[in-house]
Amino acid sequence: MARPVHRLALLVPLLTLAWAFLAPGPARALPLFARKYSMPCGQCHVAFPRLNDFGMKFKQRGYILEGAEGESPWESTNFPLSLIGNVGMSIVGTDSLNEDRGRQRTTQVQFQQNAVEFHTAGTLAKKLSFHFDNGFATDTGVLESGMAFVQFDDLAKDGALNLRVGIFDAEIPYLSSARRTTQVDYLTPVTLDAQGFELNGERQGWTYAFGLMNSGRTHGAPDDKTLNRLEDTYLWVMRDIRGQLVTARVLVDRQDARKESVSNSMHMQVDLSALLALNRLSLIPAYVLETHSDPDLETPDRVHHGMLEALLPLDPGGRWVLTGRYELQHMAKTALLAEADQWLGALNVGCYVNSNAKLGLEWAHSGNNVGEPFVDAAQAYVHVGY
Repeated sequence: MARPVHRLALLVPLLTLAWAFLAPGPARALPLFARKYSMPCGQCHVAFPRLNDFGMKFKQRGYILEGAEGESPWESTNFPLSLIGNVGMSIVGTDSLNEDRGRQRTTQVQFQQNAVEFHTAGTLAKKLSFHFDNGFATDTGVLESGMAFVQFDDLAKDGALNLRVGIFDAEIPYLSSARRTTQVDYLTPVTLDAQGFELNGERQGWTYAFGLMNSGRTHGAPDDKTLNRLEDTYLWVMRDIRGQLVTARVLVDRQDARKESVSNSMHMQVDLSALLALNRLSLIPAYVLETHSDPDLETPDRVHHGMLEALLPLDPGGRWVLTGRYELQHMAKTALLAEADQWLGALNVGCYVNSNAKLGLEWAHSGNNVGEPFVDAAQAYVHVGY
């Protein structure tokens, strides 16, 4: 793909975001809440596991309905536990350079476990909610821990300020790796793996969060006697503009030092994204800029990400849903590596057999312009939850 086309692809999300300000207005799914409140999963999900506006507000309130109060699990008639499974058959074709600098095509066909997870979430007391989950690793089958947090709700009236503590996904409500409707994950860094604290809230059309979390550093400068990793910060603000959601986020991330004279190297990530509701069609444009304060031989000073995702119910009842996504990553030149573009395209058709079961077909293509493999992946899968 020619570089001018790639540059245009990076501009598309920015142009769509600009349009959001002028336009006129019109986790996964956890069946345990549907059982508890005797309501369909579609009450919270536009197409599970993606949340609709009701689901976003329900999650923000600490998994309770508007006007309700939290209770302990022992007061509820339903045990707060959900099981989620996803298995499928995949065909992966890889086109790569061989030793003679010619192209070679290889194909792998396999049955695979995509996910087996246990989730428990809800309220522990009147103003205290929680979420814990575990899943079996797809490669080893070992049970691994996932999110584990509690949230102190309503520190300010009506959810204007809450405090989350523990291990959690720091994510935009409509743009989450765990809540995507495709099998292939995002190339764009949309979800932050947070271990720490988050202040969040919602007020008069504004939703916001500020977090302090562990960095990934393993050492400091040679003379440092203390390693304080609770040092990364992020802030995001989402605005509801006549039914359209627009979000800005900033992450300041400290990494292992690339120079001996300093304790850490600074990485900054700035995001702009939106959820645009156009009748039945939903569009999610996003643009991300990453910068490094001290680039080296392999670390660029700038990385650009552009993404445009579309979600379209194919029938009035929303039983058939089409998801399409295109992403582009552009890395600046370094002293050792050339300027590089990497892209990912995905197309998914899902049939929701019922509110807790989905059959899906997906095709994804990824590649870049520096001679690495081009990969085509097709998968038929089933996703169920209880």
